[in-house]
Amino acid sequence: LSFIIMRTVKSIYKLRDANAEKQRLDNELMIARNIQMNMLPETYPPFPDRNDIDLYGSLFPAKMVGGDLYDFFIRDEKLYFCIGDVSGKSVPAALVMAVAHSLFLSISSHESHPARIMQGINESLCRGNESNMFVTFFIGVLDLPTGIMRYCNAGHNPPLIKKDDVVEPLPAKANLPLGVMAEMDYLLQQVIIDPET
Repeated sequence: LSFIIMRTVKSIYKLRDANAEKQRLDNELMIARNIQMNMLPETYPPFPDRNDIDLYGSLFPAKMVGGDLYDFFIRDEKLYFCIGDVSGKSVPAALVMAVAHSLFLSISSHESHPARIMQGINESLCRGNESNMFVTFFIGVLDLPTGIMRYCNAGHNPPLIKKDDVVEPLPAKANLPLGVMAEMDYLLQQVIIDPET
């Protein structure tokens, strides 16, 4: 009887410790989720003093944290924006997402050519990529006064354009995703976005 009691008590302690560890990991994942979500735009409308642009974005990760991202900002009357998705799920994808997001903001703060922004991000992500993770990524730079949008795609699904109640994918060459090959030349494309679109 004493042996059975001892084994039961040990099992109870092990279960209690396992539950405490699970609770700790869940708390850490929730903190990571909050950090990740706070990196993305969260104030809408983002440019309330402008009547020439209306933006909205949202993100719902498949797991507690994930590798999806988007961002946008205006510099020199140009709207810079990106949409991306990291291969894989959970914490590793979230870490790569944070790096890709930071690189986009850093490089595009002084570079306006989407293909050069993409190349800079790609070269950085290829360095030390032992896990072979990659990122599909789309960068657009819309000149607000003229409606000329220059863009570059790295394996991401092309954005959709709605015009006269017709929705079509933007013609976008796929190119390789980011993090696959360091010496990659990304193709720049251009389109005129009608202000009424």
